[in-house]
Amino acid sequence: MPTARRRGIVTSFVCLVVSALVLSACSAPVADSARADGLVVGETTAPSTLDPQGSGLYADRFAWQLSYECLYTTTADGRIEPALATGYRESPDGLTYTFTLRPGVRFDNGDPLTADDVVYSFDRLRASPTGIDKEVFPTLQSVKEIDAGTVEFTLGTPDAGFINNMANPLVWGCAVMSRHAATTTNSAITMVGTGPWKQTSFRANSRLQLERNEDYWGKKTAAPALSVLYIPNIATQVANLQAGKIDLMFPDAASADALKGRHDVTLDKVETDSTIFLQVNNLRKPFDNPLVRQALALAVDRTELADGAYHGGARPSGYFPSATWAPTLDRLPYSQPDPGRARELLNQAGFPHGFSTTLMYISGYDPGTDNMMTLMQDQLARVGIKVKLLPMEGAAWGAKLTGPDYDLSWNAQSYYPNPLQYVLPAEGRQGPTPPSLQQLIDDARVAGDQSVFRQNLVKIAEHEATLVYPTVTLLAVDMFAGYRDTLAHVAVPSSQSRAFLADVTKE
Repeated sequence: MPTARRRGIVTSFVCLVVSALVLSACSAPVADSARADGLVVGETTAPSTLDPQGSGLYADRFAWQLSYECLYTTTADGRIEPALATGYRESPDGLTYTFTLRPGVRFDNGDPLTADDVVYSFDRLRASPTGIDKEVFPTLQSVKEIDAGTVEFTLGTPDAGFINNMANPLVWGCAVMSRHAATTTNSAITMVGTGPWKQTSFRANSRLQLERNEDYWGKKTAAPALSVLYIPNIATQVANLQAGKIDLMFPDAASADALKGRHDVTLDKVETDSTIFLQVNNLRKPFDNPLVRQALALAVDRTELADGAYHGGARPSGYFPSATWAPTLDRLPYSQPDPGRARELLNQAGFPHGFSTTLMYISGYDPGTDNMMTLMQDQLARVGIKVKLLPMEGAAWGAKLTGPDYDLSWNAQSYYPNPLQYVLPAEGRQGPTPPSLQQLIDDARVAGDQSVFRQNLVKIAEHEATLVYPTVTLLAVDMFAGYRDTLAHVAVPSSQSRAFLADVTKE
């Protein structure tokens, strides 16, 4: 199986696209029946399940995080803070984490949060058929109750990203569930969490209705109710927003243009951590030659790709898009366009006249993908790399990528709370990880604190950029939030977490 970093696009993004295509045949829900004093939000893709351990789809998490919480969380500016736990102790060998639960927390059905619920949640996660536990907690061995307010996690080997994943703001992999509720209700259609919102109804592919959790342990929601309407047609969402039938939506770049300049609508652009990259199969000649891979990287003009394909909806990016500690592109080798140098390297590699290859991608994945592939084809042709584009539907693309039966492939990934996952090689899709890179990865996993962890991540990024393995980083995409001027405190984080909705006020 591919590693977490590369599996994300196959399990999450491909399925998201397929879901969107299926849902496009559904009629849009009626917006007028929502409470006038509550928020009404339009989303494009409906959740396939409300079970926070039941899916790998990125879009599903937007519903889960409204109800469920983790022991820790990550703030919009990247700080890791206590949530359902007040703190933790880490053993000197980095193998044991002992969490103290926040007293007085209750699930929205009235049941108190206990250590038994945490143990149940992670035992259930480890039995998940989707393999979420292996992706986010690869070294987790056991979870046990010390007492009603204390839980101990034991790892097989140190994992410097453990706390990052335990603080996932999207709650994927770390959501704490009620043992009683999960074993007596259908978690696929009913959320029973500790969060600020309490589910009141759910109509699949249509509407999720929530109200303020009056017994919430933290800050109460600003609005008394929240209606999430699932409207697969973006144009319909735009029309509903303009008509005042929904308060907030997340348009794509093309639809965002329709909202610009309206006196009653505000349009925000949010820089996200979702990235696009070029995956290189170094098992195939001539990409086994590092000189060829370096020439490939130098042939790419990221700014031209962002401007020409996404029209202001993406930006050139390195490995960790929003991290302030991450190396900027100008610090990464072979990350600035230099066609002349690219041709020199190809000549040194024995390809004075270039060579031919193929590049596969999901056709129509988003509004910029097809144009981006055409632009990249032209950029590579300028240095003598003649590319045949292979547009594919999602399932066929994913099957071919895991072969690995490809030369070059477009790929994408969403937000990861653990930054190491942005740079992990793709096991099974490319050649063996070079020993020099593997050593840096191993050093990062066992880093003693976050500052050392980050220093190791910088070394990994610089080394991968030198090797041009496993990828050529390209762009970080932006998202848009369009909302009525009657709303205030709309602040979408780079993770795209919808938890910010708890703070939104409505006049």
